[in-house]
Amino acid sequence: MKRHSLWKITLCVAIFLAGCGTQVPLSGRAYEEYQKSIKPYIAYWTKDGMTEDGRLWDWVGCGGGNDGSFSWKTKEQMPGESNEQSSRRQRDDHQRCMIQRGYRYTGDCSSPEMKSRPLCGAP
Repeated sequence: MKRHSLWKITLCVAIFLAGCGTQVPLSGRAYEEYQKSIKPYIAYWTKDGMTEDGRLWDWVGCGGGNDGSFSWKTKEQMPGESNEQSSRRQRDDHQRCMIQRGYRYTGDCSSPEMKSRPLCGAP
């Protein structure tokens, strides 16, 4: 009787563990289509009458990367400021600069973290 119960428990655990890894990764064409659907950060900033070149010019002028990304710059870290504080300050300054130039963010502002950012209306 004990052997039968142990066998059932082992089978249940095996079935459970097998189910944990059943996600099939995207490959080939599906992966390429997924990659194309991902918008760069700069694409979420719009302004009436803007051109892509103009937006990139403003983006870089506000401290963004030439590729439409944004990353904090260690050289601009202030004395006594942690990496996290410096990153947040620089990101918030970049967002305020884009807003001052007439852009608005069209991405998701539903999380508490995003609501605390200038791009989603925080001061």
